[in-house]
Amino acid sequence: MNYINIKINNNAVSVPEGTTILNAALEAGIYIPVLCSHPDIEHFNTVELSDFIYQGENKIVNDSDADISNIRGCGVCVVWNDSTGAFVPACKVAVTDGMVIQTDSETVRKRRQENLAKIMATHPHACLTCAQHEGCIPMTDTCANNVTKIDRCCELLNRCEIQKVADYVGIPSETQRYRFRDLPILNDDPLFRFDFNICISCGRCVRVCQQVKGVYALGAVIQNGEFKIGTTKGPHFNDAECRFCGSCVEVCPTGALTDKKSYRLKDESEYVPCRANCPGEVDIPQYVRLVAEGNPQLSAEVIASRLPLGSILGKVCFHPCEIHCKRNEISEILGSKRESINIRLLKDYAMTNSQLPDHEKPNNRTNKKVAVIGSGPAGLTSAYFLALKGHDVTIFEKETELGGMMRYGIPRYRLPASVLDRDINRILSAGIEVKTNLEFGKDIDFNQMKQSGFDAIFVGTGLSKSKKLQIIGSDTNSVLWGVDFLNQLAKNNLADDYFVSKKVIVIGGGNVATDAARCALRLKADLVTIICLEQFNEMPAYKNEIDESLEEGIEIRNGWGVSELQTQNGRTFVNLQLCTSVFNEQGSFSPQFDKSVTDSQKCDYVIFCIGQEADHDYIYSNNMDAIFNRGLIIANSQLQETAIRGVFAGGDIVSGPASVIDALGAGRRAAKAIDLFLGGDGNIEIQTNIDKNFKMFIGKKNGFGSIERVNSELLPPELRKNGFETVEAVYSQAQALYEAGRCLQCDLRQHLRHNTLPPDDFLKFIVDSIRNLPETEGVVQLMDANKEVFLIKGCDNIKKTVSDFFNDGQQAYYFIYEEDKMFTKRESELLQQFLQKHGKMPDAGDDMDDLF
Repeated sequence: MNYINIKINNNAVSVPEGTTILNAALEAGIYIPVLCSHPDIEHFNTVELSDFIYQGENKIVNDSDADISNIRGCGVCVVWNDSTGAFVPACKVAVTDGMVIQTDSETVRKRRQENLAKIMATHPHACLTCAQHEGCIPMTDTCANNVTKIDRCCELLNRCEIQKVADYVGIPSETQRYRFRDLPILNDDPLFRFDFNICISCGRCVRVCQQVKGVYALGAVIQNGEFKIGTTKGPHFNDAECRFCGSCVEVCPTGALTDKKSYRLKDESEYVPCRANCPGEVDIPQYVRLVAEGNPQLSAEVIASRLPLGSILGKVCFHPCEIHCKRNEISEILGSKRESINIRLLKDYAMTNSQLPDHEKPNNRTNKKVAVIGSGPAGLTSAYFLALKGHDVTIFEKETELGGMMRYGIPRYRLPASVLDRDINRILSAGIEVKTNLEFGKDIDFNQMKQSGFDAIFVGTGLSKSKKLQIIGSDTNSVLWGVDFLNQLAKNNLADDYFVSKKVIVIGGGNVATDAARCALRLKADLVTIICLEQFNEMPAYKNEIDESLEEGIEIRNGWGVSELQTQNGRTFVNLQLCTSVFNEQGSFSPQFDKSVTDSQKCDYVIFCIGQEADHDYIYSNNMDAIFNRGLIIANSQLQETAIRGVFAGGDIVSGPASVIDALGAGRRAAKAIDLFLGGDGNIEIQTNIDKNFKMFIGKKNGFGSIERVNSELLPPELRKNGFETVEAVYSQAQALYEAGRCLQCDLRQHLRHNTLPPDDFLKFIVDSIRNLPETEGVVQLMDANKEVFLIKGCDNIKKTVSDFFNDGQQAYYFIYEEDKMFTKRESELLQQFLQKHGKMPDAGDDMDDLF
């Protein structure tokens, strides 16, 4: 590679041949302002012009003789080339040997201001030139200077790129006043908002859509010599077959393109809500993308790096990720079915169509012993990750086989035993010892475990008993209890025709109730009826479980409560009373009844499914009263740590009845905390060989916004209710590729780079920086290691104030100051700005803090 030697501001710089002046300056730590340039896209004149574009309903046709090379960019990156005696755009011109560049001379600064003034003539800038803008809350109804809303900056005031560049370059006083152009605003489209009035036609959104994403939903034309931007093919993003990836918003330097959720997204929950809401912390966009690329093996490796129960979750996950999927918003606004990506079935496809190798027992042994009590999802997960960290892990399980409620509660038509065993066997391959048929509190207790040398204990015993309803007749032989019934069924203790020619009533509206009802049907019951307090749309059972129950012929009676059971001539009569409400105004369970409205229904068996509870025998036998409250263990929600040192807990025994993925999440948190407790680093992440160089190109897809979800294929009701064969089919390859192709790939915009912003005037919080400070009035701001302000203080002596902070031991890393004789006014402005950004007041540096 050939290197070119140049000088920038009298500094010798050596860079590879072909480097632009802009990038050469950045390499040398020299800042050059830019607006139309962006590190991930080519320069302004590489835009591909469209035949026409739309700005709202306005169709704008490209001039027949349009030539993009005749349109200049923003011009704020100009530098002076001594070698040629001319201004040149730093973002476009490549270095040549011996080139001498000036980036910060008076003539360069003046030229940049002239170019910026042309941009600002078409962009609201009254707020940018206002002395009070830093303390201003944008777009409020009133303005101290009576500037109308249409002439003011947008919600991004004090947070946008163009403002920071304008502050650095300087808006000249002779800049033409902005006049509202009354251009369209796209506000009814999904996810994004496009205000053409604020657009500066920098072309960054068009170039990222064309060059990086390959979508071409945004385009540009030249009309009468003016460069204009808009949607292609039609007035709205969906007309233009937008992929809704958000990259255009991410690169926009103004408030023209914004997210509708908030003008600028701030954290993972806003950028990638599916991933942020997964209790298992799995990289959902990555594994969906790998499925779309036809690689289920790599997809499964991504899943398994975070979820040791990936195959199981492919069948039974509650999928909170789907609730938060951004695809829902597109479907809702476009009027089609409000449906997310079918993330669970894509997981199921990947895990079914892959082979994950067993683990080798880690060589880095810690000689620390961990006891895991219970082998449900929380216990198995914590055991797995702790074993991989080199700890000696032993699982204690009261049943004959591992799995907890996954084996002894979830029916086999939902979760086949082969799928369950596949995940459990891989977990055990990490070198975990297993002791079954040992009941905690009866066969072994805390004291024995401690005497056996266990350094930490994780309790994940779950809620393995049915909650009982004490009413007249509930103690007869015709009454069964939901959790116990499912347990006996899983152990093959019930005949295949246990309910033959019988009528069964199931009491309850949750998932245990639907499971029990569907199992009763498979045990040859003539008629199964679910009776619950809740109205249909209030039932806590998953919607698909309710729908499938109805398809199989199960009746549901909503809004009734059981008052008593009566037995006559071998038949049981379930006496009912009308339920008028289930929850009180505070949202707590508090059913109310109209006892004047009653009914009665006869049957042969009643199965109560009104809740689950812990086996309390082991609580009392282990002196665990101190960590129990209302039948649940009290544990820290982040560390899963209890009040007993070295004892951790998670899953349903802590949270109450929840889902497999919730329990798995608790197991992950516990594994991190236990590893830290035992002297480890708490890092349980498993590294994969997946290429982290994300492919940003996603390409065009016809009708992308309207592509409907691929739902699961189910056995016909008549077939499935005759046995325990798996109801739901795994996606075919074609179905998986199609469904994965619906993903917006929201995460990719996070991998776009950002322009270097103007240098900050931060000073290090050290003695050398304080020594030469002015002893004048002004305002001081202290900052943490991330350069976030945490203290703002107006004062009459800047040097003394900073010195006092330093001597008092303020934990600051940086500080800035402004000289201002009216320091109380300036302090007030900065406090308002901080409040607007953070929603709270900063430290005031004195005893006045409590007032804030």
